[in-house]
Amino acid sequence: MADDGASDFLNDFYPYRLDSETFRSIPADPVARDVVLAQVSAMAAREDAMADAGRVSGSIYSGDHDHYEFLTEVYGKFAHANVLQRDMYPSATKFESEIVAMTASMLHAEAVTEGEGAAGVVTSGGSESLISALYAYREQAAVERGVKSPNIVIPRSAHVALDKGGHWMGVEVRHAPVGDDYLVDVSAAEAMVDDQTIALVGSAGNYGHGLIDPIPELGEVAQRHGIGLHVDGCLGGFIWPWAEKLGYPVPPWDFRVPGVTSISADTHKYGYGLKGTSVLVFRSKALRRNLWFTAPEWPGGLYLSPGLAGSRSGGLIASTWAAMVTMGESGYLAAAQAILETAATIRDGIRDRMPQLQVIGDPLFLIAFRSDDLDIYLVNDALKERGWRLNALHLPAALHFAVTRPNTRPGLAEQFLDDLEASVAYAEEKAGQPAASGAVYGIGSMPSGFETIASLMGGVLDMMYEPAPDLPA
Repeated sequence: MADDGASDFLNDFYPYRLDSETFRSIPADPVARDVVLAQVSAMAAREDAMADAGRVSGSIYSGDHDHYEFLTEVYGKFAHANVLQRDMYPSATKFESEIVAMTASMLHAEAVTEGEGAAGVVTSGGSESLISALYAYREQAAVERGVKSPNIVIPRSAHVALDKGGHWMGVEVRHAPVGDDYLVDVSAAEAMVDDQTIALVGSAGNYGHGLIDPIPELGEVAQRHGIGLHVDGCLGGFIWPWAEKLGYPVPPWDFRVPGVTSISADTHKYGYGLKGTSVLVFRSKALRRNLWFTAPEWPGGLYLSPGLAGSRSGGLIASTWAAMVTMGESGYLAAAQAILETAATIRDGIRDRMPQLQVIGDPLFLIAFRSDDLDIYLVNDALKERGWRLNALHLPAALHFAVTRPNTRPGLAEQFLDDLEASVAYAEEKAGQPAASGAVYGIGSMPSGFETIASLMGGVLDMMYEPAPDLPA
């Protein structure tokens, strides 16, 4: 007899094995389009329900299905187009160059007065933007300074995609500690710099806590040592400019800061594009040229590529451009104002009503909180039972709520605070019991929590690429 616990886990991981056919080979006969469309539509409705109700942290940034339908219509016009072939699809040059120009303008590229001015690329997301920046600095340092054993100094709180990029490209990643304020210790970071350091990194909205590192101080360090400074604005890059215009206290972080040499900002987050695009802007074209790959001696023809990807769909580029121009400044400002007001309600409500919890730093749109008295993952268990999906963190154990447009509906922040207060009471009642929640990036909760080890995490990835097991007889 199958173990009920194992079956429950498999059914949670592969829910559609219960009510749909699992394909392990191409079907002998075509499945009717209406059958496929009905099945896919049911999956989409089921999976969008929690986010549409505004009960999810981050992940879904717009929540406006009319907006999605419009962008999908634009996407469909170019979904089949390979933008590597610009002679066939020159529209990609218009869309891509204008996405970069609009983003650079938002990041105050007019402050760049030296050289040829700022320049950028469109990537597939924040990870590719960060890894591409790492690659550009590695190549620059090798050519201009003869660096053979490159390293990069990043905050311990910086996004883990930098660690992945360092692993892939043979760049040592040095983690500078954060202080009691959860911002990078600049003195400690500078002490890690040596003659093989290719760049520093600071976060402008780190993933865990939504806080901005002291970018001006990092810029001074970068200038003293003649190295670059990348600002990871993947999460916050498309909300900080509007928060500043609305009068919120946003610390300096963009190209107005001397020493900042590149910035990443995700158009598929608070830029409200479809998933799969980000922008990486460099202070100079010379730095950007380190990304270019050209092969003039290949028998297949003169090959040139602006980054990691070869073939790319024109659909995402066209729809991202459409999202930006149809939002306009007024649309971005209105969205930011609603998000910032909602986040303030949540932040202040936690501080006023729940002394058992501590808000990390002084956040504006992403509210992270921890506890000295409670198992925060028990709090998460209770929130999950009440229909909420927050992001679980560790080192230290914490939760965060990245406020997006679906979370701004009237009364929702107050409902969250009521449910959070009840969840705190649940954690107090269940003190000493193991929590079901863990802190696995991209998964709201998972059995085994801190006992999750590398082999188990690899097993989860294996499962993501395997068809659902057969149901027990």
